[in-house]
Amino acid sequence: MVDESDNTCISMIESEEEEQQQQEPHQTMKSIQPTITSNSKIAKKKGVFKVEWLSIKEFSSWLQELKNDCAQARCKACLRTFSIREGKPALRKHMNSEIHKIHMKSFGNNVLITQTSFTEIQKVSAMEGTFVYHGVRHGHSYISQQCTINLVKDLFSSCSNAAKNLACARTKSRAVACNVLAPYFTSKLIDEVFQSRFFLISFDASNKGNVKTYPFTVQYFSDFGVKRGILQFVDDPRESANDIFKNAVKVIENYQLDIKNLTSIGADNANVNYGENHSVFKLFKDYCPHIVKGNCYSHIVHNGVKHAHDDLLIDIEQVLCKIYSFFSNSAKRVQELKSYYDFVQSEYRVLLEHITIRWLSLLPSIQRLSESYFDGARRALQNCIFKKILSQFFG
Repeated sequence: MVDESDNTCISMIESEEEEQQQQEPHQTMKSIQPTITSNSKIAKKKGVFKVEWLSIKEFSSWLQELKNDCAQARCKACLRTFSIREGKPALRKHMNSEIHKIHMKSFGNNVLITQTSFTEIQKVSAMEGTFVYHGVRHGHSYISQQCTINLVKDLFSSCSNAAKNLACARTKSRAVACNVLAPYFTSKLIDEVFQSRFFLISFDASNKGNVKTYPFTVQYFSDFGVKRGILQFVDDPRESANDIFKNAVKVIENYQLDIKNLTSIGADNANVNYGENHSVFKLFKDYCPHIVKGNCYSHIVHNGVKHAHDDLLIDIEQVLCKIYSFFSNSAKRVQELKSYYDFVQSEYRVLLEHITIRWLSLLPSIQRLSESYFDGARRALQNCIFKKILSQFFG
């Protein structure tokens, strides 16, 4: 015979076991939820740029943060952006690529220029780079650069070993300018554009002999105000709207710039640039509806003044051209003009030629003519009046 108390105990144990079985799935779900949420947080954080990567030695020299896109980073050596969704392995993958290794060779040489302590070889290289930069900055030719280097060697070779070892002739000067200085300053320019985010592109055709070149410049806001710089020169004999547009887009893509951040394009007021039906601006407008025109207001003012000349009694441009041609081809007439300067007691100044296709030469030509003739006439009149007054008082 089983006691009733035993039966009640057995039933209580069975009921507790059933309650535990019912509670176990809920507990397991609660235990799983934190892991799921933690994994989701890890998944969300993965692929986002971390500021501490900039302090890692193997990444600090070339890695740059993109503030407008946290899922990408930029290489200052390659001038390219790449995805970092894989995290730190993505940085090492780019660092070990062949393209990055090739660019780091020249990028490392550029970094040496900014150091403060040099070995003897680095000191000579820094001096040569400084001379080349000075020549490029002031528009000196490579022949002048070679002459300057030879002069410095002769003057300072006795008191400086670095000056004695200078060797930077025409070929080396061009190599330093094109392969060292140009990539370095271009990378600095692109870094500032990325920091600014928004930019505008300006371009214009330039002929040199039988070569047509399009310089593309960029303008942007920085901490020091508006800055501008040259991105690239493109040689292209074609000057249709489609060709100019393709070259502009190619330049933007070469430097990994986002075309959506382009705010304006600057060019002259030719129909190929700003025509209503088919132009470069119209093609850019299809890509960027927010883009605005960057017309050359100097050309607009010049065209307004040029049409206003039609209402004047004389044609100023024609008068300037005739006066210049009258004196430029005759030594006898120039001699007579010099005697006029001596008469009015003024210094002789050559008249400036005005070229109709060079509209910026109009104002200097007018100013030189007024200085030469009207100022001279005014001085002569003053001298005559002064002499007349003296003759009245002193007989």
